[in-house]
Amino acid sequence: MHFKNLKNWFLPVSICILLGFLSSCRKDKALTTGGEVVFSVDTLMFDTVFTAQGSATRKVKIYNPQKEKLNITSIRMRKGANSAYRLNINGIAGTEVKDVELAGQDSVWVFAAVTVDPTDENSPFVENDELVVTLNGKEFAIPFIAYGQNAYYIVDSVLQTQTWLTDKPYVIIRNALVDEGQTLTIPAGARVYVHQDSRLFVAGTLKINGTKTDSVVFQGDRLDPLVWIGDYIDLPGQWGGIYFLQQSYNNEINYAVFKNGGAPTANPFGEGNIQGATIQVDPDTVQSATPKLRLKNTVIRSSLGYGILAYKSSVTAENCRIVECGAECVAAFQGGKYNFTYCTIGTFGRQYLAHSDNISMALLNYYPISQSEYISGNLDATITNCIVYGSLENEALFLERSGATMAVTLNHNLLKVSEPFGSFVVDNNNIKNQDPMYVDQAKDDYHLQAGSPAASAGVVIPSISSDLDGMPRGTSPSIGCFQVQ
Repeated sequence: MHFKNLKNWFLPVSICILLGFLSSCRKDKALTTGGEVVFSVDTLMFDTVFTAQGSATRKVKIYNPQKEKLNITSIRMRKGANSAYRLNINGIAGTEVKDVELAGQDSVWVFAAVTVDPTDENSPFVENDELVVTLNGKEFAIPFIAYGQNAYYIVDSVLQTQTWLTDKPYVIIRNALVDEGQTLTIPAGARVYVHQDSRLFVAGTLKINGTKTDSVVFQGDRLDPLVWIGDYIDLPGQWGGIYFLQQSYNNEINYAVFKNGGAPTANPFGEGNIQGATIQVDPDTVQSATPKLRLKNTVIRSSLGYGILAYKSSVTAENCRIVECGAECVAAFQGGKYNFTYCTIGTFGRQYLAHSDNISMALLNYYPISQSEYISGNLDATITNCIVYGSLENEALFLERSGATMAVTLNHNLLKVSEPFGSFVVDNNNIKNQDPMYVDQAKDDYHLQAGSPAASAGVVIPSISSDLDGMPRGTSPSIGCFQVQ
């Protein structure tokens, strides 16, 4: 009886094992004819890539929609060894990878980068190729497209007096220095791209002469709009910044845009205290009749560190927008002389930029060395017709310590503050803690809506007759860099 039952049990189990084995064999069997692969995109696009520099890595996925596995003969670039593109598939790099096994309903990533050879063209040009997958004698392909651009490269260079051209972009790699006593002029139409934590140092004089219709733009040299981290265009800290050394003087910036800078330095230049700042201004040792740095109609945004950082210096800013910075948008230590007029200043925080500790504006007549030690310096600041507003309870801070004077005059501003000002502050017709009613600051639109408390709340400044857009201020000027129309 026992053996009979065992026999009856053994037969169905054996059949199940056999069926499972046969099913497994069928599953592992590769298609030897026909079949197809599917790509995750129909075209792999690379934005502008500067010649002699590699792009950020892009990726495309190859799918096997069949239940059977595939033995892919090759995955390659059609131009082969002459291709500008480089592939990496399953850890194997080159322009072709052979004999790739792809399980049923599985996929494989193809990572690609491109380096564009220089041409005689000054305008952007196109580098085309195709990714080709050969399966059972049939080809499946998608195009690769990259836009190349020749450029002037400034690599660890000391610059004498010169005016940059506008036919091709300039790319600063590592560092560039405007030599003492020399002047670098950057005209309207010039495009400047800066590599990683690289900086432009100014020991002499910098003149940026943009126009309302043709601002000079400084940005990182990675232009790929989508890479692994997401929207690379608005990622802060893609480059270092502009550093004005002590001996620098008479710098002027008009109609310029500085975006995505403020990266901390990996290689300090000389003995300076280099911080993560889009613009850093060292002490004004020349002390001429003009400010060390004058900014007009200029935008500083999405800085990983400070927007403007100054030490015992002299800075004037008119019609400027300084927004979305990881540290203070405007910070001054150890005193100095500062004049900000018709500026919009503040941080709310973005996807890659937290705003929890550092306020929007901080002016101090001292520089802290430790918790108990500091170096003081006289501070004289006038803030007129400016908005200083963000997502924190307090966005403006003015601090004094003994050993130096402190004088701050606030005229017709809109400020977000949570504490009373010190006795050294002249508080004249300022609006406090009222929403300026931006159109959409989350989309970088800091224009004011109709009905904003900043509308027609400013005081007339005869020397500044138009706003950042070039719109007339009239006799009822709005607070901030934009006039409510």
